[in-house]
Amino acid sequence: MAIDATTSARVKELLEIDSGDTTYDTILGRMVDYVSRRIENYIDRELESKGRTEEYSIQERQSVVFLRHYPVTAIASVKSSTDWDFNSVSAYDSDNYHVDGETGMLHLKLYPSAGPNSLQVSYTAGFAADTSALASAYPDISFAADLQTAALFRRKDAPQGEMLRFADSTSKNEGPIQLLPDVVEALAPYRRLRFGF
Repeated sequence: MAIDATTSARVKELLEIDSGDTTYDTILGRMVDYVSRRIENYIDRELESKGRTEEYSIQERQSVVFLRHYPVTAIASVKSSTDWDFNSVSAYDSDNYHVDGETGMLHLKLYPSAGPNSLQVSYTAGFAADTSALASAYPDISFAADLQTAALFRRKDAPQGEMLRFADSTSKNEGPIQLLPDVVEALAPYRRLRFGF
């Protein structure tokens, strides 16, 4: 199961709801999960650090592959094949590649020479193993989740917007809740850059 970016307890603190008040626990739990998945969609990668195996189509003499998830903490194996059959090929020696763990950029020193080629990479990557570790290592991501969840909770009775009356008798229709500007700013440095895929 995917990890969440924050906890209901943190959001309750922001909303000034007593920690012993369980009235909204169920809805807050759902909102935390929703906001966490929305954050993953926005940054285009999962929060959880775990083992992954991914396959990439690469061009002849291509020397760089951008892994889909990062930070990368370990590479288990890198294999290249001309027919996507990775069971019949040996993994590259670790001297034949290098990974920049912070960006997920995999540099191949032994270039595939016959195309089209495919590459399989087994590796461990992600921000943290659990929500507590994420909040400790990436407090800005967790606080962004706090803010967005609190905003969602405050609009729980009118998620698509409502008519607001002002002193001059005019009205304004608020729209659906978007990612808050502060949330977008906090998450922007973590968005995955796409290069052709």
